[in-house]
Amino acid sequence: MEFRLTESAVVFDVHPKVQAWFTTRLGGVSDAPFDTLNLSYGVGDRSEAVTENRRRAVRAFGRTLDEVVMPHQVHRNHIEWVSRQWRGRGSAGRDSIPATDGFLSDDSGVVLAMGFADCVPIYLTDFDARVVGLLHAGWRGTAAEIQGLAVNALNAQGIDPSRILAGIGPSIGPCCYEVDSPVYEAITRVAGSEPLTVKDGTHWWLDLKLANRILLERAGVLPDHIVEAPFCTGCRPDLFFSYRMQGRVSGRMGGYICLNAS
Repeated sequence: MEFRLTESAVVFDVHPKVQAWFTTRLGGVSDAPFDTLNLSYGVGDRSEAVTENRRRAVRAFGRTLDEVVMPHQVHRNHIEWVSRQWRGRGSAGRDSIPATDGFLSDDSGVVLAMGFADCVPIYLTDFDARVVGLLHAGWRGTAAEIQGLAVNALNAQGIDPSRILAGIGPSIGPCCYEVDSPVYEAITRVAGSEPLTVKDGTHWWLDLKLANRILLERAGVLPDHIVEAPFCTGCRPDLFFSYRMQGRVSGRMGGYICLNAS
């Protein structure tokens, strides 16, 4: 179980029956400052370029936009179970699943997808690849314990937390993520102070990956069943967009996971 960088994406090798990947900013058709594989319609890029980029992001893994489901992400902790009937929703920027930051599915006919530009993507499956999940965990979603809610939802379906496999994908690291007192207080309430390092009297460096690892373990996921991608989106502008570093003109990467179609 590991993350590895390929020419087109960071691939999460988690289970033979699961495909999971995270796009880089490379290999698309968007012009600067969205060069080149921007996947967001909401940042000022050409819509036809975004659509083509989204096609490329899934075509490289043998899937189509018609299978993709995407939500309108709001930095909260609502999770939806996704069925085949939802295929295509949000895939081309229309009819997205509203106000959702977590997806779970047991249907090989759907590809779960979300947009990212520093927030933590969390990939989930189990030993038997019965289900897959994808979570969008910025500091707000992390503090709202979206990862614990997802583990509980899987447990309710008969999947023991000790049999869950989790991947924490590329996201901003503690080297680049400076936060203020409200964020400090929100994170320490749920994960303690370990993910935070003092910068000065009013600011801290936040390790958002570590915060999510702590909360996954607290929910019952075993430490050896959690892996982290060794990439900081802030440090690698050659590979990734970063909202924290680029501001509102930043593009977006995509996180994807699905059960192998058969």
